Amino acid sequence: MFVFSVDDAYRLIDLVQGIPCKINLIQFNPHCGSQFRPTSTEKMIKFRNILAEAKCVVFMRYSKGDDQMAACGQLGKPGAIQTPLIRVPEQFKMAVNA
Repeated sequence: MFVFSVDDAYRLIDLVQGIPCKINLIQFNPHCGSQFRPTSTEKMIKFRNILAEAKCVVFMRYSKGDDQMAACGQLGKPGAIQTPLIRVPEQFKMAVNA
C-alpha cells in the first residue's frame, strides 16, 4: 500500500503555492494485478486537513461502484482483467523516491 505522509502534504502545499487550483483526493480503486491498496479514510482525512489548514481548496472524493469493478479506471468483470503493473516514468522518479 502506498500511503501519503505528512511530509507529502507539505510538499504538495509548496508545489501549488500561488497557483489557483482545487485538489481532489481520490482513494485508489483496487483491482487484480495491482500491488497498490487504498489508503485508509482516516489517513486521507488527516492529509486533507493539513492541506485545508494551509488554505488549499481540497475535496475528498469517495469511490462508488468499486464492489462491481465499475469505479473510475476499473470497468470490467472482477478477476477477468490482468492489468500491467504501473511503471513510474523516468522524469517523475525523483518525486516518487523523495
